[in-house]
Amino acid sequence: MVRQITQQGRQLARRVVLAQAVVAILLSLLGLLSNVDVALSILLGGMICVVSHGYLAMRAFRYAGASAAHEVVSSFYAGEAGKFVLVLVGFTLVFNFVEPVRESKNAAWLFAAYIAVQSVAWFTPLMFKAKQ
Repeated sequence: MVRQITQQGRQLARRVVLAQAVVAILLSLLGLLSNVDVALSILLGGMICVVSHGYLAMRAFRYAGASAAHEVVSSFYAGEAGKFVLVLVGFTLVFNFVEPVRESKNAAWLFAAYIAVQSVAWFTPLMFKAKQ
């Protein structure tokens, strides 16, 4: 039973991360309608979210069951802390090494894409739940 619940959780987490990646890429392609710098900003903002959320999902579903309650909680907190660090490092790297993103309008696209891709994680589980 515990293994089945864990597998369902991992499968849902994979779907959410995949959905986030697809949305990030689609938004970036739409950004190409404006210009390459906007598309790059959108892609980088989306990928910062996807990578950090993927790390959290990987860490959060390492353990399961009542006998592993301490490990489950510890793993979730470690995943959340790691996600926070990855987001900080991602934004820092982008702002230090990607020149076009330093423009205020492109930075706005970077943050907007991050928020949009993050919101996918809030709504995707509801969509997959409705299909079952």
